[in-house]
Amino acid sequence: MLLTGSSPKSPDPAPTGITQTERREWIYRGTAGLAVALLVSFGYLHTSDVRILLLVAPLLIGACVEAMRLQVVSEKINAIERWLNQGATRAAERDGKFARFFQRPFYRSCLAAWRWSRFIPDAHLRAGARATMLIFICGIAAGLLLLAAYLAFAVVSLVIILFIVALIFGLIALIPSQEGSGSRNVITEHTTDWLGRPKQEHFDTSGNKIGESEYGTDWFGNPKMVHKDADGNFVGESRPDTDWFGNPKTVHTDAEGHVIGESRPETDWLGQPKTVHTDAEGNVVGESRKEADIFGQTQSVRYAK
Repeated sequence: MLLTGSSPKSPDPAPTGITQTERREWIYRGTAGLAVALLVSFGYLHTSDVRILLLVAPLLIGACVEAMRLQVVSEKINAIERWLNQGATRAAERDGKFARFFQRPFYRSCLAAWRWSRFIPDAHLRAGARATMLIFICGIAAGLLLLAAYLAFAVVSLVIILFIVALIFGLIALIPSQEGSGSRNVITEHTTDWLGRPKQEHFDTSGNKIGESEYGTDWFGNPKMVHKDADGNFVGESRPDTDWFGNPKTVHTDAEGHVIGESRPETDWLGQPKTVHTDAEGNVVGESRKEADIFGQTQSVRYAK
């Protein structure tokens, strides 16, 4: 029995159309899908240009994140901020050059990207923008690391090459003259007498003193080198002179004043200085080179032909 004055309640009308939220979702998806299609087409047209592909790839990934609009994906990307904060804290506690010049700028750049994108209202669009910026920052950081590694490798390789070249030249310099027999017969050491005046002492290969040479001048004040044997007896002189072309040479005479040979400065095929010795007839009889003994003292070594 129906109550007087009452009427049955009519059911709610069925919803028609789509809501504002759904409409906004489809707009985001459609716009992002169009961006993905345009980026794929642009990349396909420039497949031969690696630089274009490297630029398009991060943008394409960010557009895909926005087009998919998956809650789990966007949350994972936005949660990277915690890892960045932890890394920035660890880098700030380190004092090494790697932390100072690489880690700290890297984390600061990433966190700056997170701060700049914080004002994007849509979580999926914000995640896509952050993914794009993070890929760009990581790409730049990786490029800088590769450049630093390449420079370090180039410097180390250059040092090794220079060391090997110096070692080879050093070994070559130790080899006696290859133009003749290479027999060493005189070692000249540069020293001073008891008054501090410079002189040269000559030794054979056994270390026995065979003579010495003292610097002096003639009656006209011209320089000369006076040679004596092991007993101090005068055996000859050497005087600086020039040839017909003005090239320097040294003329050697015996105790009677007869010319017994000459010496001329030259360089070998490596550009190293040497002195070539000739006899009275102009025949090459040997050469001298500047070397160093085991104590690093400079000495002249004469090699006979």
